[in-house]
Amino acid sequence: MSPRHAAPVTLLLAAFALTGCVILPPFGQGGGGGGAPLPAPTPIPGETLIPADPDACDGTLRLDQPGEYRIGDCDAVEIAGRGIEVIAGEIGLLTIRGDDNEVDAGTIGALRIEGQQNEVDATLIGSVDIAGDRNDVDSSGDIGAITVAGNDNEVGWHGQAGTIDDRGARNELRQER
Repeated sequence: MSPRHAAPVTLLLAAFALTGCVILPPFGQGGGGGGAPLPAPTPIPGETLIPADPDACDGTLRLDQPGEYRIGDCDAVEIAGRGIEVIAGEIGLLTIRGDDNEVDAGTIGALRIEGQQNEVDATLIGSVDIAGDRNDVDSSGDIGAITVAGNDNEVGWHGQAGTIDDRGARNELRQER
């Protein structure tokens, strides 16, 4: 390579080195030995999570870092943190142990909230159990059994509701019109 052509290449490599950029092969091409797929990247706070592995949601998917996550259908999702936003398909069991989180989902089999100031919107919810305060749950369809032991919570539904057990104070549990 002539010195005239080497200078731009050297400058380009220096620019990548100074910015911290690394060029990696695309997922599933090389790098894993013999063309083997590389493992899915670990989610970074603030990054959208889309499990590349169809079995990623078998068992419990635990989210504990602030950020926005987009997931598919999951057997169980546990949110244990603050400032976590989730968009999901169907969830068997959703447990929220943190504060100030938001979940938008299709169907939720069972919802447990043990934190404060969380918001959950779903199409259908099998059961709701709230032990925290100032949470907001809304179903655009039916909700099964509702148990609230905290205070100042709001639970609304547009279809039918099952049994209601309100053990707290100043809770608003109502059918929306």
